[in-house]
Amino acid sequence: MACVGKRVREPETSSAAVTEQAAMPTPLMRERQHAQHESEGRLRFVVISNDGQDNSLISLIDLKNIFAKQLPKMPKEYIVRLVLDRHHTSLACVFDGEVVGGVTYRRHAAQAFAEIAFCAVAATHQVRGYGTRLMNQLKEHCKREGIHFLLTYADNHAIGYFRKQGFQKQVTMKRERWLGYIKDYDGGTLMECAIDTTVDYLNIRFVAEQQRKAIAARMESSKASEPAEHRGFDPALGDVAPGVDESSWVPTKLECTLGGKRQPLLPCLRSVHAEVAAHADAWPFEQAVSTDIAPDYYAIIKDPVDLATISARLDMAPRGRETYYVSVEMFLAELVRMCENCRVYNGDNNQYYDCAVRLEAFVRERCAKIVCGRVPQGQEGVTLAKDELETKLKVET
Repeated sequence: MACVGKRVREPETSSAAVTEQAAMPTPLMRERQHAQHESEGRLRFVVISNDGQDNSLISLIDLKNIFAKQLPKMPKEYIVRLVLDRHHTSLACVFDGEVVGGVTYRRHAAQAFAEIAFCAVAATHQVRGYGTRLMNQLKEHCKREGIHFLLTYADNHAIGYFRKQGFQKQVTMKRERWLGYIKDYDGGTLMECAIDTTVDYLNIRFVAEQQRKAIAARMESSKASEPAEHRGFDPALGDVAPGVDESSWVPTKLECTLGGKRQPLLPCLRSVHAEVAAHADAWPFEQAVSTDIAPDYYAIIKDPVDLATISARLDMAPRGRETYYVSVEMFLAELVRMCENCRVYNGDNNQYYDCAVRLEAFVRERCAKIVCGRVPQGQEGVTLAKDELETKLKVET
């Protein structure tokens, strides 16, 4: 609906500014100070709307003046119209009885989101953390009002601020949920913030600090104890890492079932490969494509594969693995790629394309017959758990 933002002050480079920056309180210190001021009544966040009351109108005019000063490129008439519009609500930041900042937004109750129109803090009170506190107060208010998302169009100066407040450029809401409810703003970036009802936004820094201290204390306590010494081990000699034997972990082995017969993975894959090779539509895929027949094939197909190559890989045992194919999914992916390569190179409406379509359907159907599960070593042949037997390989059609 409108450009929103908070004017960024130009950084100073004088030595006095550097000294002041070094003494600047941390965000956690600011949060503690804000919480103290709120408990003392010096800092208040007031929800205001144009209800016709004198106090409300005075506060809205104060907010309008802050927005007009901090957003000089925004037409003042436009600011006045939105701030005083009865469909808009404002959350004012009041310190020692003076309005020092605020945010104006429009709530779309049926869509469960709110659109931020303006957000600014007076220049005399910037760099004090009021902007962050203001946004956190708004999120808490949205939780009470049943608002699940905040949307805003941020200008270039405000993108960094909103990103720090949890906004992102990727809008996750369905487009039909917000399209037509807010107006596009030329030159602005649409940003979204999801409201998490389980998060206490006013105490999030305190919780993070407690977690940091707990982790630091745990690390210190571990340093104080004697460092554990473990002997080296060589997996090639059958050794296992220290501590494994004392744990509940046991080595497992993959077992598969094909046609009601329990067997290792490799025989299952070889059986399926033999069926595929004997299929009536497998003749275009028996061997690698010859450049005498298709000179430009390897310029178009960058990852070629054929049944002869797959057969050789079934007999291959790379170092550290029993077989080249460690899962049915890996085996299936190569067969599917083989068929896809054929369709890409030959196009449609020809016999090669038709063979590829029919063969891929057969490949998927046969691979789906393989049911795999893991059993502890030494218990091969023992009936697998029921859920493992019933969990068939998921194959996308």
